[in-house]
Amino acid sequence: MGWLTMKSQSDIFSLIDAQNEIVDYWNSRREVGSAPLRADIDPGALRAHLHCISILELDGQGGATFRLIGTQLRNLIGADMRGCRIDDLPEEHASIWRMGGLSLLEGCQPQQGVVDLGETHHAWLRLPLRHLAADDAPTMVLCHDVLRRKKTRMSRPVFSLHPSAPRAVAA
Repeated sequence: MGWLTMKSQSDIFSLIDAQNEIVDYWNSRREVGSAPLRADIDPGALRAHLHCISILELDGQGGATFRLIGTQLRNLIGADMRGCRIDDLPEEHASIWRMGGLSLLEGCQPQQGVVDLGETHHAWLRLPLRHLAADDAPTMVLCHDVLRRKKTRMSRPVFSLHPSAPRAVAA
């Protein structure tokens, strides 16, 4: 159902590495102080991650519509949600895309984290995009979401996310 099984704590590090790879690419496509244009993002450069990527168009009032949704995410939901709003999803799925707060993108900075959901980890990443060069604020969000089942054993936290850190780091 779109879930991957966590084999070890190193799987968490690979999730963070994937996020950092995407952030590095996003940073290479942007100008200082602004989000990159959607047209400047080459899907080929993100080929290894496309199955976990979605793009949302913001409506300016806190809502968002899917413009693209990767196969792993489509399989998780059980439908192609292109053209549908996040609010059209059942809450268990809508909460995936609300992670990080879509309204927090004014600073044109990446938002990322790994959340322990009990039996799973949810690695999420939110990157603001502009649709047009004339757009001052982000009008779209590139989302990377990976949900992985954990092994059933006790483990200590292995990552740290600090609001001032530009990247996720191992604890």
